[in-house]
Amino acid sequence: DLYIIISGMGDGSRSRSPRKGSRSRSRSRSRSRSEDDEKRKPSDYGVDSMKITDDDAAFILGKGGKTKDKIARVSEAEIELFERDLVLELRGSKRQRRRAKKYCEGVMAQRTGPVSVTEDYDDGDLTMLLVPQEAVGFVTGRAGNFLRTIEEEWTTLMFFCEVDKGSGRGKDFEKLAIFGDVKGRRGAELKVLSAVETKVQGYFSKIRDEVIPRDKGKGDGTWGTDTMTFKDDELSYALGKQ
Repeated sequence: DLYIIISGMGDGSRSRSPRKGSRSRSRSRSRSRSEDDEKRKPSDYGVDSMKITDDDAAFILGKGGKTKDKIARVSEAEIELFERDLVLELRGSKRQRRRAKKYCEGVMAQRTGPVSVTEDYDDGDLTMLLVPQEAVGFVTGRAGNFLRTIEEEWTTLMFFCEVDKGSGRGKDFEKLAIFGDVKGRRGAELKVLSAVETKVQGYFSKIRDEVIPRDKGKGDGTWGTDTMTFKDDELSYALGKQ
């Protein structure tokens, strides 16, 4: 079967277009932006620091600072790397700092081998997806480029990992950890499953009942996923050109 999967919140809210004259008002808003930023800081805003090694610093920073910026976007924390002192400074709410620390540790752990993911890794920000072994290389892409593209598109952090012993799945599958908000995780998950389907046809149908209800009711309580089944000759019209 061919599926179109639609995920999102259940509200019907619409964004409003700016009214005429809004340009002049925006100037006054910009003057008070710094004041507004201070007011927006959560009550548990704070600063944590992590001492790291020189090799870890290079891994956290990434090419052109992209990895550090990615972790900051996904965790919604402010991250500053003091290369001379080899100190990472994490600013934000308690949850933002906790997630930023977890993501940094996960990225640094990849330098020496597979990341070990335990139950306490899930802070309401984690989707674990089983990827068939024969599709792992395709999903990863050359030098990890495919995963990095998905991360960029859906504001997520993704890596293959080791899991708690006793999963019973053997080495036929690899576990892919996807970190981010509920919308980003679902988008990244479906993008990966679409890639897997090109290598292992019928895989989605086998795990459909596990994937579709995942995270139901999250967010504002209305998050959910619907599916539509298409025939071969209908799919091209649904997808459009390219």
